[in-house]
Amino acid sequence: MAILQALFAAIGRSLGKILNTAFGWATVLLFGKVPQNRQIYLSILAFGSVFWLVVLIGIAFPSAATFLLALVTVPGWVDRTWIRLAMTAAAIVLPAVMGVVSLLIVDPEERPQGMLDTARVVLRGYALTLGLAVTLLMLLVFAPIIKIQTLLRRWSSQHVPVIVEPKDYLSVVAEIQSALGNADWHTERHRESWMIRLPTTLVTFLAGGSLKSFIAERLVVLRSDKLEVALHPADMLVRGKESEVVHARATVAEQLAFSEAYLTWSKEANQLEDRIRSVWHTLETGTNASRHESVSMLGSIQRDMRSAKIEYTEWEVLFREMLLVERGVLRMMAGIAERPREPANAPPEKVDYSSIPSRPGRLRPLLLSAVVIIVALGALAWRESKAC
Repeated sequence: MAILQALFAAIGRSLGKILNTAFGWATVLLFGKVPQNRQIYLSILAFGSVFWLVVLIGIAFPSAATFLLALVTVPGWVDRTWIRLAMTAAAIVLPAVMGVVSLLIVDPEERPQGMLDTARVVLRGYALTLGLAVTLLMLLVFAPIIKIQTLLRRWSSQHVPVIVEPKDYLSVVAEIQSALGNADWHTERHRESWMIRLPTTLVTFLAGGSLKSFIAERLVVLRSDKLEVALHPADMLVRGKESEVVHARATVAEQLAFSEAYLTWSKEANQLEDRIRSVWHTLETGTNASRHESVSMLGSIQRDMRSAKIEYTEWEVLFREMLLVERGVLRMMAGIAERPREPANAPPEKVDYSSIPSRPGRLRPLLLSAVVIIVALGALAWRESKAC
């Protein structure tokens, strides 16, 4: 008997590890990889919804629920009625807690202010819990299948932290597609696989607007023979051969620096991104005044970055965006371009430094200028000598 118990315990631990891995894949498929400050709340929602489903099972089958929750069976001397009462209480209270957690996900200024509106969002937790529970159960089945498909193609994947407002979703997709096309990745828009589309449609219908910042109503995938790019509201997934993924990610990340998407996640860092983007739009006017104004604005942003209370990862993102804008300023001041260009509206050789003339070519106008100055000085000296 002891041997059988040990065997069942080992099988339970292995099954638990497998389910945890599949659960992780399922949540990434649903939400993408969200920023750390939001991840804790989404984890509570995801685990809470599954826990609630097990609790519902426990009302009808107490022994099954206790085994699923703790891998133990109910002793014969325990009254099943008390377990059912505890499970019923948990089933009633838990969705309301989930509604409160859904409030904490959004920024304080976006939360409902009145008691009635707050109560309405909390009560919406019942539909949210049901939707998430059913959705994650479906994805627990679909996620391993999708993972195996990716492995069979020998593709790798990388995530890019990004925040896209629902109203800007399609315009950001268009900019990414244009940037990839200019870099010779010609993609076509597709809807995500039905194995993703079906669960997300279900959860967005039941959850209402509770998860609109994390789940797109119509998730778009940019697809070519070598590459796939899926844009979530809080994450971007790039799949393909490893070498293709690295270069495509770099191209897309550069374009996103000038789009309506945020590559940082805190409010203070988002505001700094807005200011950097404003400098870029000022440069796009192509006037001399815009260059001097942009340099002054960049100096102000740089000073504020030194005192900003943001994570180092966000500082790296902002610093990279600053360098891209400074490159645009240098190209304009050097006379290489009238205005800066983005990967979405120009091929790479028109965006980077490859269009800068080589040194010998630059010497020709300098020599010509020197000859003109020497001739002018000679003529002036000859005229003065004649006057004397």
